[in-house]
Amino acid sequence: MPESIVASDKVFLERFERCELPEAEWTHLAHVRVAWICLGTMPADDALDRIRIGILKYNTDVLHRRHKYHETVTVAFARIIADRMRTGEKWDDFARRIDDLLNTEVPLLLRYYSEDRLFSEAAREAFLEPDLEKIPSPTENVKRSKNG
Repeated sequence: MPESIVASDKVFLERFERCELPEAEWTHLAHVRVAWICLGTMPADDALDRIRIGILKYNTDVLHRRHKYHETVTVAFARIIADRMRTGEKWDDFARRIDDLLNTEVPLLLRYYSEDRLFSEAAREAFLEPDLEKIPSPTENVKRSKNG
């Protein structure tokens, strides 16, 4: 387990993947934490697969709303989270500096996507590249030791 991922992170991810996380705890912050843990413990492609599978399972088994899964939102947030991660940084420290990722009044993804593109059925079903501003790709996210 990488130094930034602690036992409580592992327990949180296990509770999520076993669908033991109560619906009230499945917040936007929880989504970000799941992605942060996965991205911090495995290669980006494997992490994205685990994030997808986990969200789809949770949406199906707990929320009974599988159709609410949104591929473009999932991939775009994973890319942004991976780009912002710092080597050795603990979850609480990461969470304190990502206010823009959590702001629901000014959704971060609308900086990258027009509403028409982001909220389209095509974007829900498959990842669409942004039409306003580039999001770092997973291969660019390999540089985890950055300080800013």
